Amino acid sequence: MDQQITGRVSTLETDVAVIQSNYVRRDEFSALREEVGVGFAKVNAKIDFVHTELNGKIDLVHAELLGKMNGMHAELHGKIDLVHAELSAKMDVGFARLDARIDHAIATLLKWMFASQISVAAMFIAAIKYL
Repeated sequence: MDQQITGRVSTLETDVAVIQSNYVRRDEFSALREEVGVGFAKVNAKIDFVHTELNGKIDLVHAELLGKMNGMHAELHGKIDLVHAELSAKMDVGFARLDARIDHAIATLLKWMFASQISVAAMFIAAIKYL
């Protein structure tokens, strides 16, 4: 009987050792889970920090770029207005020259028409006088 008891005690000790080993492993897994959870929390915090920092930098670059674009836009509009003013002045000079040429041509045409009418009238008077 002692052998039976010894065998059972031995089996029981083995079972207890396995159970204790499992509990140790479970405790180690719990500790590992906690460490992993803490690690994930740290990583998430760092990601959030980097995300916030990056968004701030992006906003600064966006504001700077928008300012530069507005400055270039204003400068471009100034140059366009200047070129438009120059072109308008040149067009006004060209139109004035064209108006002067048209006026001169009309005056010349009217002179020739008046001269031809006088010539025709003189021919009629001469024809009536000589007939």
